[in-house]
Amino acid sequence: MGRTSVAVTSARQGEAARVKRLESVRGQAEQLIPLIGSLMAEAGLAFAGLDRIAVSVGPGGFSGIRTGVAAARAFGLAAKLPVVGATSFTIMAEAFEQGSHAKGAYGLAAPAGVNAVFCQILKPGREAVTEIVALPQADCAAFFNGKADVLSGPAATALINGGFVALPIAAPDLFPDALTLAELAPALDPARDLPTPFYVRPPDAKPQTRNIIARKDE
Repeated sequence: MGRTSVAVTSARQGEAARVKRLESVRGQAEQLIPLIGSLMAEAGLAFAGLDRIAVSVGPGGFSGIRTGVAAARAFGLAAKLPVVGATSFTIMAEAFEQGSHAKGAYGLAAPAGVNAVFCQILKPGREAVTEIVALPQADCAAFFNGKADVLSGPAATALINGGFVALPIAAPDLFPDALTLAELAPALDPARDLPTPFYVRPPDAKPQTRNIIARKDE
């Protein structure tokens, strides 16, 4: 969704959580591992000192999801730690409700490519009213209007300003942040909340069909 963040928290009283964020759109995959290393060094921690690793499993950009999940699995395997996953919408819903924005049903919207949006409606307590779906912008009015009281998430401003949805906006800067995920992590179940990519729709990458160089038989 255009942002990468990593965080580490401790259950020990008096120990503050640490978080690092990347705002750049390009090169985030290449910067992820150094960013994690920098965070761990600043926190004075080794992976062996962690209880578990948590990762956002999507939906979002296909490359970002694959990179994040692969990194979490690799660190978990190397350090012999359980790895858990949460959807980006679960993370946003937790942050939205922590901010006391949830009074009734609320909608979350995130970019899903050109003129498309990932959408979900929830109630307080992160109770899902709908599944997470990918819709054209033009179909978002029928999905949200009259069913949610407010709209939030990284695509909310574009939907409202573009006239696609007629709802008040709340927490327009809401993103699935690693700090919120780190706070959620202790409650996630390794047997249920698996670190498996959640795409909503199939990847739109297609095999190359033109200018293919024929392989030579050895």
